[in-house]
Amino acid sequence: MKTRIARVLAALGTSACLSGALAPAHATEYSLTDLGLLGSGWSNTYATGINASGQVVGYAFNDGTNGTSFSDQYQAFVTGADGHGMAAIPTLGGSWNKATGINDNGWVVGTSATTTSTPGGDTRGFAMEGAGAAPRSLGTLAGPSTANGISADGRIVGAYTSPASTQRAYLTDANGGAMHDIGTLGGSSSTAYGVNQAGQVVGSAEYRSYTSVDTPRERAFMTGRAGDVMMPIAVAGYDMTDRDTNSVAYAINEEGTVVGRSSAFVGDAGRAFIAGRDGIGRVLNLHDMGTFEMPGPWQLTSQALGLNRLGQVVGSYYFTSNMMSHAFISGANGFGLVDVNTLSFTNLAAGARDWMFFDATGINDSGQFITNGSNGHAYLVTPVPEPAAVLMMACGLGWLVWRRRASING
Repeated sequence: MKTRIARVLAALGTSACLSGALAPAHATEYSLTDLGLLGSGWSNTYATGINASGQVVGYAFNDGTNGTSFSDQYQAFVTGADGHGMAAIPTLGGSWNKATGINDNGWVVGTSATTTSTPGGDTRGFAMEGAGAAPRSLGTLAGPSTANGISADGRIVGAYTSPASTQRAYLTDANGGAMHDIGTLGGSSSTAYGVNQAGQVVGSAEYRSYTSVDTPRERAFMTGRAGDVMMPIAVAGYDMTDRDTNSVAYAINEEGTVVGRSSAFVGDAGRAFIAGRDGIGRVLNLHDMGTFEMPGPWQLTSQALGLNRLGQVVGSYYFTSNMMSHAFISGANGFGLVDVNTLSFTNLAAGARDWMFFDATGINDSGQFITNGSNGHAYLVTPVPEPAAVLMMACGLGWLVWRRRASING
């Protein structure tokens, strides 16, 4: 019966989406929800993750800007659906914690200090199994650990400090189970940032061994299912190993599409990229936004921080006329980038802002995304699509459901 329904959705997708697009590039308008502050004791909020219900996670801090505290003091939070009702997440006994990811079941992951003796202290990755639950330590394979991402079935990724004092990427079993080292690309270090339900992991790793006089370089990687085989991601023209350039992968969706940042030469700050499941990528075309005064690919820096199942990408770019970081969102498959600061909001009058959205860090399959403002507030942005756009989004997701089930059932 489920297969028959999926095939009907696929048929609807074929007839209703003859234009070739699985989803609209952008809604006409959006609504803006200010997540507010975490009580009177905190002056800044930074959002890091979002799930299908519009629950948002992140952290609060006081002294600092753009998501960074000068004193390394943070307080993790989680909201209810659609960004409403912010609640603090207890630490693991230390003086600070950060929430970095949330899945559709409401499981939150992050990193917490375990001691109050120093500002940094010893740390452990944590998981909180839904609203009202107490966070629990994920443990470690050696020294301090962090948790950076979580899949739909509760596989968690991050890094731990090895006995050699290097960072090593790990993947847990489902539901935050046993932790497993997933290796490197021939060097001594690696860090994992994202994971999907198939257990494909993305991050960065030192991609060969170095002598004491060499400067270590990091390479974006993705793994096969269950983190079994690590392979480097190649971005055309921006990841030349003979020039020792750096790259990092930040997120992966259920289709195996990856986004991150890659540099083209030593000293280049990098460009946002999107790559397929084959590990071959391309840079995002920031010139689509038409906001740049200087031509040429080397003069623009950007990073892609999140994506949804349709390949809508969010992140940030820099080097505009006002020399500030700006948040961006793309259409499907990473095409058609738009500056978030140019979007039309139904509940915000034109010219009402005197601050910028400086990055966007996550997006769900409904097109809701989170963005952070230079005013120290975090926001949930919700699309207000036209009826035709709603139909196209539905048929596009229907086709993806059918294709995924077909591949699983053979």
